[in-house]
Amino acid sequence: MALEYGTSPVGAPGAAAPTSYDVAIVEPDARQRMRLGTALSTAAQFGAIEELVQALRPGRPVVAVFGPGLATPYGFQQVNRLIASHPAFGAIVAVQEVSTPLLQAALRAGLRDTVALTDSGALAQSVIRVGELLAGVATRTPATTATRAAPGKLVVVFSAKGGVGKSTVAINVAVALAHRTDENVALVDADVNFGDVAVLLGIPPEHTVVDAVSAVQYGDVELVRSLLTRHRTSGLLVLPAPTEPMLDGGVAPADVVSVCQTLQSMCHIVVADLPPQLDEMALALVEAADVVLLIGGMDIPSVKNLKIGMQALDLAAIAGPKLHLVLNRANTQVKLDVREVEQVLGLRAEFPVPSDIAVPISVNAGVPVVEHAPDAPASRALDRIALALLGPDPTATKRRRRDKHR
Repeated sequence: MALEYGTSPVGAPGAAAPTSYDVAIVEPDARQRMRLGTALSTAAQFGAIEELVQALRPGRPVVAVFGPGLATPYGFQQVNRLIASHPAFGAIVAVQEVSTPLLQAALRAGLRDTVALTDSGALAQSVIRVGELLAGVATRTPATTATRAAPGKLVVVFSAKGGVGKSTVAINVAVALAHRTDENVALVDADVNFGDVAVLLGIPPEHTVVDAVSAVQYGDVELVRSLLTRHRTSGLLVLPAPTEPMLDGGVAPADVVSVCQTLQSMCHIVVADLPPQLDEMALALVEAADVVLLIGGMDIPSVKNLKIGMQALDLAAIAGPKLHLVLNRANTQVKLDVREVEQVLGLRAEFPVPSDIAVPISVNAGVPVVEHAPDAPASRALDRIALALLGPDPTATKRRRRDKHR
């Protein structure tokens, strides 16, 4: 059976021109093949990969949707060999249920996307996206697709103790940055065991750091780009932590650094929210960072842990002038003065953030405080951090926070 050249999903919004790329379905089970054919009615159908290979024309872009019957280790090996021998070939797998292990295996094999069989709309859109990338006809804006001439800045947010507002600072600074610049800003949740970025932003974690690690290992920058979720109100690009703890060490620190470096190639600033302890992940990201925001609180345990953490960073010689102290709840009356904290740490509290009832209210509302209450004292303090990170570049701050997304 030959491919129907020039086919694309009938009636799918934004479908490519008839001669842009071809679509094929490959699935051994006839019922599942028919089910996929209903969603992609003009696609050519094949019962085996060997049949598809016979129909391929050299140089012609083809999007192949592989059914659940090929979502096996052997099936992925076959697909990987096919991708390696046909540069203009994009593979998608449609399965009953998308799981993290399956998605990882698919990405490692070189597939472009993994879609649930029950979501025919998502399948059609995935085919269009992959087809347009292959054919070079995708409609793109420079801000979302261009690779930067110089890498963007990597800012990591670290605390040596939990409960001091680290993730709140990371999220709000990242959102403030996204409002302040016309260029891309990304937020990576590097706390792969207990990250809260997706929850605090109200974003469903459809794709996570684990998926991005696999995409980077495959060397597919476009795939990494497609895994990012855009925060609706700010435009911030978000890469959440896995939905299940990676307690077996399933994500290597070097791999997360590679993800951040890939994002730096497409973003003006990348903010990484680190785990609240000085482990291998934190050390690797601190070493790779351009700026380290140290988050401390106005209590003795927080100051003590932060001091120990700073000493460890000094011993490793990986931080130095990159360190900038953010003192959270700096105006709290707890018989501990800001100057005392600075003296103990040997570091000026460059960014004091006052205690503000607007912060817990915004957290419970699932909205960053810089958006929920932009004129609150804490919001203004967090916005000052964003301005400092952007620097004096007049083009980076040409839009005011509340004007950008009206």
